[in-house]
Parts: sequence; structure tokens; C-alpha cells
Amino acid sequence: MSFFDNKKPTIGLYILVWILAIIPVNIALNLINNFIINSVINNLGTVTNSNIQKGVNIYSVVSTPIQIIFGVAIIVFVYRKFPNLKLSKVMPWIYFAIIIGIVRDWIENTKAFELLDVNLNLYNLTLMFWGLATAFGVRYFFIKSKNW
Repeated sequence: MSFFDNKKPTIGLYILVWILAIIPVNIALNLINNFIINSVINNLGTVTNSNIQKGVNIYSVVSTPIQIIFGVAIIVFVYRKFPNLKLSKVMPWIYFAIIIGIVRDWIENTKAFELLDVNLNLYNLTLMFWGLATAFGVRYFFIKSKNW
């Protein structure tokens, strides 16, 4: 019996598949972020506090659904390739990673925009929505499957 299709998967397989899912997700989300940020910056014109606020708000509204779609799609794609893995064992780690990501982004962006007097309420709201939608999106695809 192979390491990859074992009826009782090992912790090593869970870790390997986690890495195979998370690395492409992070790469895709970074590429999406860079593209959207560059597009917003190129279309803002002169850098003023008002334009920075508009840019942050536009970025928040545009990037969130795209990130959710790509993140969930990649995670679901990777985990569907390993039908013997139980997502119910992985979901707590996904929740934990999402919470860590939200807290990290919240703190980093609060510090980055603190001196510019930019209101990050919309950004923080979309950040929380991203976390919930990603977690429940992944869960939705597996909750009624034999992978759960």
C-alpha cells in the first residue's frame, strides 16, 4: 500500500498535503495582491491621504472575493486529490492559520497606515469576512463528503 493512498493516513501525509495546499495558496494570494495593489496605485494619481483612503477601500472590496475564490479553490483541489484524508482533522489547523493571518495583517496594516491617518474599518471588516468565507467555503465542499 502506498504512502499516498493508505486507508489510515499518517501524520506525515497530512503535513505534506498541508504544505502542498498552503504554498500555492500563498503564492496565488500574493500575486493577486500585488496585481490589485499595483492597479490601484497606478489609477490613484497624486498621493494624498484621500487617495490612499480610496485605494485601501477599493483594494479591500476588489481583492477579498478574488482571494476567497482562489484560496478555497486551491485548497479544495489539493485535498480532493487525497480522498483518504479527513478534513475534520485538518479544519482546526485551517481555522488557526486563518486567525493568525488575520491578526498578522490587522497589526501590520494598522502600523503601516497609522501615520497616514487612514481609516481601516472597511479593510478590517473585509479581512474578517475573508477569514469566515474561506473557512466556511472549504468546509462547505467537504462537510457532506467521505473526506469529512
